[in-house]
Amino acid sequence: MSPELIGVVIGLAFTLPTIYFVHQQNFDSWAWPLFLVSLPIWYMAFGLIALDGKVMLWEIIVGLPYIATGIFVWKIKFRFAHYVLGIAWLSHGLYDYYHDVFFVNPGVFSWYPAFCAVVDILVGSYIVLTAKQLDDSRSKIS
Repeated sequence: MSPELIGVVIGLAFTLPTIYFVHQQNFDSWAWPLFLVSLPIWYMAFGLIALDGKVMLWEIIVGLPYIATGIFVWKIKFRFAHYVLGIAWLSHGLYDYYHDVFFVNPGVFSWYPAFCAVVDILVGSYIVLTAKQLDDSRSKIS
């Protein structure tokens, strides 16, 4: 089985129950922004595994918009916040898919970009499709 297919299968098996759990527990308003913040940290950790400081630096620089978006949406309540969050997740899925085009991180497992792309696209799609409900429920809480 190809590494990409393994990543897709693991991504589906991981993401669908996670989305269900987060939704059932009403963790949407904090879980998805904070999980978004963690995505660049994983890639930076892969650079650490490879003991490649240059890759670690590039991963954190490229990841800064995701970290900033996650923190911003988590802390600041504004209309359309979840649309912004969903678009950030979807764009990270594209980043995963094209990761090796930007630069090679030798610590990344061969199946990981496909796994992360599936996770990001599923989570981003879920957030965009439910953004109005999530924004409405968030404004009732505050």
